[in-house]
Amino acid sequence: MNTKTQRLCAWAGPAMIVVFLIGFWFVAGLVPPPSPHLSAEEVARFYVEHRSRIQPGLIISMVAAGLGFPWTVALALQMRRAEGRWAPLAVTQLVAGSVLPLLIVFPMFAWAAAAYRAGSSSPEITQALNDLGWLPFIGFIAPPIVQAIALALTVFADRRAVPVFPRWVGYYNLWCAVLFAPGILDIIFHTGPFAWNGVFAFWIPLVVFGSWFFVNAVPLLQAIARQEREEAGTAAAVA
Repeated sequence: MNTKTQRLCAWAGPAMIVVFLIGFWFVAGLVPPPSPHLSAEEVARFYVEHRSRIQPGLIISMVAAGLGFPWTVALALQMRRAEGRWAPLAVTQLVAGSVLPLLIVFPMFAWAAAAYRAGSSSPEITQALNDLGWLPFIGFIAPPIVQAIALALTVFADRRAVPVFPRWVGYYNLWCAVLFAPGILDIIFHTGPFAWNGVFAFWIPLVVFGSWFFVNAVPLLQAIARQEREEAGTAAAVA
């Protein structure tokens, strides 16, 4: 019976968001993001003035991103229960969810490089590193969209008498996938709602992405608890 371990993995998702926001928002001060419309000199000044906050904040955020791995495993295991032995959607969830923490961390190394030599590198190099961080961080929407859709399809295909996840989880995840999508437009816009600091590219996906872990954690923990009861009942019947 591995349900206790699964439960720990399930709590890793909400914990990731809490620790990540502490590092990224409250320590590094990267929320709200610096405007993409800033000049190279203004971007360089931002990293010089905030280096002492950005560096430890990024360290905390990078460590927090690792909690996304056990979260994905717990979600994939419960999806497999819904799909059966051959579980392509659960495997899809596992692959996409394993890629996501890496896509969170890699842009942070661009910001870390910008802060590392802030004041000694040319403003244009610092600006390029800043762009190299924010564009993929906001714009790489494929993994979370795939995760949300895979979970939704699993929910709708579940024909068990007592489904692993309630049906509202499917509709919720489809809606999340739609709200993640505008982030990719940050590669076009420098200002406005679709820029990397805009309401549709940054603020709405930030709220949706953070809540995705908390909202899905509730039915995930309930599914693990049901599995625990089912396994206990099976063991009692065999005994």
